[in-house]
Amino acid sequence: MVLIRPFKERDNSAMLDIEKLCPQGNERYAIGVDKSPNAIARYELYDNWNILVAEEEGVVAGWIGWTIKHNPIQRESYVYLVEVMIHPEFRRKGIATKLVMEAEKNAQGSGSGYIYCFIFGPNYASKTLFKELGYSNIGNFKSYALPVYKRANIAQKFKIERINRTDVPDAVSLINAYYAKRTHFVPYTPESFESYVNRIPAYGLENFWVVKDDGKIVACAGLWDCSVLQRMYFAKVPFAWKVMKKVFGFLNLFSRMPKIPAEEEFFKVYYVTDHAFEPNSSDAMLNLIGCFNNILFDARWDFFVILLDPGDTLSQIIKKCNYSPFLS
Repeated sequence: MVLIRPFKERDNSAMLDIEKLCPQGNERYAIGVDKSPNAIARYELYDNWNILVAEEEGVVAGWIGWTIKHNPIQRESYVYLVEVMIHPEFRRKGIATKLVMEAEKNAQGSGSGYIYCFIFGPNYASKTLFKELGYSNIGNFKSYALPVYKRANIAQKFKIERINRTDVPDAVSLINAYYAKRTHFVPYTPESFESYVNRIPAYGLENFWVVKDDGKIVACAGLWDCSVLQRMYFAKVPFAWKVMKKVFGFLNLFSRMPKIPAEEEFFKVYYVTDHAFEPNSSDAMLNLIGCFNNILFDARWDFFVILLDPGDTLSQIIKKCNYSPFLS
């Protein structure tokens, strides 16, 4: 008999153990995470979150977590489903379906109009589950990992600097214009943006940068060390990656080459977040990416990541980088 109940602090250890057994992906390509010591640290970034735990004979079998968001412009509430995780020994018992249905009941009770989630591309099991439950794919996001193995050239015409508080209103205006027509985007005020970035561990205004051209902000982005919330590793990598790793390892004897992490090797990740740039200022954004590359090069990091939704023009800029992405 499966019991669905609210999360309790004592569940933390079991949840961490389950997550280590559940890398996201398939037998060829999968990513794992280690959130020690706090399995729910990510949820604490949200104002309104909930976790339900599935328990069978006193043993934690899995859980589901979500947060309720509100769009004051469209005057609607909706649910962001963060994750569904089931212990391998308890799969194929309908537990994931029960958890999702409980989350749906909660969403209806809160007045939310719909639920959305993100699924890692190779995670076919999750795709099948949600398709069977009636969910539809509305877009495919891409994750670009830019290897940091050589310095980038920065154009002198641009002034790249950490944002100061007097520049926040102009940066917010640029961000609001860039994301204006995107689903789930709620425009910032200078106050709400500053509160948002300062609330996230290892982010804050001190890690947000702007590019100025003749004194005007034409591009901006944050550089966030997400490893404070979770360490990541590749549980499985494609065969081609293994071959590439050996080739790069040999070539590295003569010249520094991109590093490809081995299976089960933990790596830290910096994310480029909240990026925006004016339509005619793609070169400014390209130089900001180069600046981030050089910051991480000096700090001896291996790569940084940019997650892009469909149609984001930053994808075209990334292709111009002379340090091409090896993961997408």
